[in-house]
Amino acid sequence: MGKHDQPTINNYQKTTVKFALSASTVAGVLAFSNAASADTYTVEPGDSLWHIAQKFNTSVEALTALNGISNPAQIVAGQTIETSQPAQAVAATATPAAPAKAQPAITYTVKPGDTLWDIAQAQNVSVEDIIKNSKLTNTDFIYIGQELIIKPAVAAKRPDPIIIPAVTYIVKPGDTLWDIAQAQKVSVEDITKHSKLPSPDYIFAGQELVIKPAQTIKGGILTITAETLASETNLTIANAQNAIDIANHLMAQEGFTLEGASGAMAVAERESGFNPEAVNHSGGVAGVFQWSGWSNMINGNRWSKAEARTLSLDVQLKLVSTELNGAFTKVKDIVGNATDPKQASLDWSLYYEGVALTDPQTQVSIIEQNAQKWYDLLKDYVDFDGDLAVPIDVNQGPYSTGNTYTAGNCTWYAKDVFKARMGDWWGNAKDWAANASREGLRVDDQPVANLTIAVFAPGSAGADATYGHVAVVIGVSGDTVTVKEMNAAAGLGKTSIRTIPKNAASYIHMDY
Repeated sequence: MGKHDQPTINNYQKTTVKFALSASTVAGVLAFSNAASADTYTVEPGDSLWHIAQKFNTSVEALTALNGISNPAQIVAGQTIETSQPAQAVAATATPAAPAKAQPAITYTVKPGDTLWDIAQAQNVSVEDIIKNSKLTNTDFIYIGQELIIKPAVAAKRPDPIIIPAVTYIVKPGDTLWDIAQAQKVSVEDITKHSKLPSPDYIFAGQELVIKPAQTIKGGILTITAETLASETNLTIANAQNAIDIANHLMAQEGFTLEGASGAMAVAERESGFNPEAVNHSGGVAGVFQWSGWSNMINGNRWSKAEARTLSLDVQLKLVSTELNGAFTKVKDIVGNATDPKQASLDWSLYYEGVALTDPQTQVSIIEQNAQKWYDLLKDYVDFDGDLAVPIDVNQGPYSTGNTYTAGNCTWYAKDVFKARMGDWWGNAKDWAANASREGLRVDDQPVANLTIAVFAPGSAGADATYGHVAVVIGVSGDTVTVKEMNAAAGLGKTSIRTIPKNAASYIHMDY
């Protein structure tokens, strides 16, 4: 996790020699299982608490609190100073297990001479199971070609919800909303909306603003980019992003399986081609799912449930949630737990769109085909341990886009996220803050979600006692920070999420 060898410089040839790390290279791991003893330092003549803090990559405040020092200026030679807390067995947030793959139903087609008893014996189930699963009303009669259900489909196991806290900011004297928005890479409108400000013209020192609201991720998140999805389909990049946003909303916010989301996507494709501004004036419908009541009420007025009459995807996804948790809970129960994308498309069309399957406009074969298409395209791009939303072009920066750190370690993961924005040879995790600062990057105690790397000193918050640890900040809330990290609770090469005290790390800013 934390260890990474740096290149040596041959001063005679002026060339950089990059050493390949062998499998035996020691990599730091989080000390999650056993408590480690605290690191100590014996004060030498001429030492100051500030110099000791710099030496051990910590702060004067942390040392005074740890050692009960009332006056930081009064330390004496020979005094023993604890430089880190004992690494406690951290109760890290467990990574939700990826859901087991959905199991389709096992069926059997009746052949001449078959009886229920014979079929049950051959399939190693009971006659009662077949009757129940196949919903047989006449148990004395089966016919050739009839499809019996031996075992019903099994839905994919849902991962536990992941809660990502809100990103907040405390107003300082002299701050303006515009300055804060620029620094946090959001709009003034976003802050005004999320913070429920009565007026964007008035904020006060000490006020807590919400930069990004808290998220509860109930299902998977797609990691595919709009560019990749567009290249695999006939969609524009804009509509490919809309398709991804629809799927992510259904899975992450409403807990849909990918099969269920794929079924809904097939219907959205039929209705609007994923264009939230699609309007059918004669039918009075508009939006990605062509809700009624837009330009007339011939087909009803489902737009009345929207928070605003605007053709934005954000408004429409909120309308989906309003309906799924209101008058259309049956759709959420059926399609949300779907194990077959084709059936999910039919159920969404029938129960959410209200179009009979016998109606030609349903286009049964087309939506079934498209539902399977979306499932097949997206099934390898589902991440179940939280998302990153790095809002910068990470391929543009002073460094290379290649990864020079040991695969599977925490350092490799941070480099994989920020690419050309972060250094190629910053060394072991514990050295990152100093090396980044030396190269001109801002390092401080103010984390920003998706724009900062948390650097843990050895032993801090469970970090390796020798090499330290690094992680990517994905949420900030008051005095706590949520990070996504590799080679921690989930093990080598796997990512997990946990919440840490804000003062447990220093933070490298990636916003060039």
